[in-house]
Amino acid sequence: MSTTATSPSTSKGTIAGILNIASGTMALMGGAVLAAIGLIGTGVLYAVPDDMPPIQWLPLAFFGPMALMVLIAGVIAIIGGVKAIKRTSWAWTLAGAVAALVCCLPLGIASLIVTVMAEGEFRGRG
Repeated sequence: MSTTATSPSTSKGTIAGILNIASGTMALMGGAVLAAIGLIGTGVLYAVPDDMPPIQWLPLAFFGPMALMVLIAGVIAIIGGVKAIKRTSWAWTLAGAVAALVCCLPLGIASLIVTVMAEGEFRGRG
């Protein structure tokens, strides 16, 4: 009477994965909005007459790096969420939880707590 090593003993890893994926999805949407704001702002300032100082690229220079960081954090959170659901890598799951913390604070805190509590589920899969 032994338990199989492939089935998870609790659903903590699955919950952590769902929280990571939800946070990452919100980050992808937020990053797209930030990129759109930068592009639209640049387009609006580019259409202003030339008697203005050369600040046309200021919105893109400001919102572009923020959008890139949010998009990267969202992708890492989603990858960590998928790894958590499959129980393949606790390191990726932890990285996804930290990225989820950056993406969406309430979901990230919950994800980080559940991920740390679920570490044993990943360690036993050797």
